[in-house]
Amino acid sequence: MSPRPDSDRLPEVPDGLRAVYALYAARLCAPGVRLRNFAGRWLALHRAQALDARVLPVADEEPSGSPLTGFKRFQREALALVEPGTELVFVSLEHGTWRPRGPDAPLLQMLAIRLEVSGCGVGLAGHVDLDEQGRPLRIAPAFALVVDLRLL
Repeated sequence: MSPRPDSDRLPEVPDGLRAVYALYAARLCAPGVRLRNFAGRWLALHRAQALDARVLPVADEEPSGSPLTGFKRFQREALALVEPGTELVFVSLEHGTWRPRGPDAPLLQMLAIRLEVSGCGVGLAGHVDLDEQGRPLRIAPAFALVVDLRLL
């Protein structure tokens, strides 16, 4: 079997992003957590401090507007709050539903986790499955996500 050409290779996920995903997924699955009516959060963190729970985010807001364009607006506003060249990790936590087994299967609850790094064209996405009461059931594996930087 021949190696993949460079153009077919999957892009590399930025260093540390999988650890940030694991951290937030674990927090969401802590004992006693209920996420049924959780409105979601958008967070902007200094990349160098993204794993330090004691550090306050640069920006923190409840999702509003379109999930994609609203999140990009949030990113632009967070970047305007820091010195040019500062790397931020953007975290999107949003409640949603999905139908895993065809059109007749029941809708399942989930909390989507999306991570991006400022100026980087690759992010990470995954989710936590929830039961009907909003209790976390399972952390899904994260996957690389191509990020559209044109909206910034």
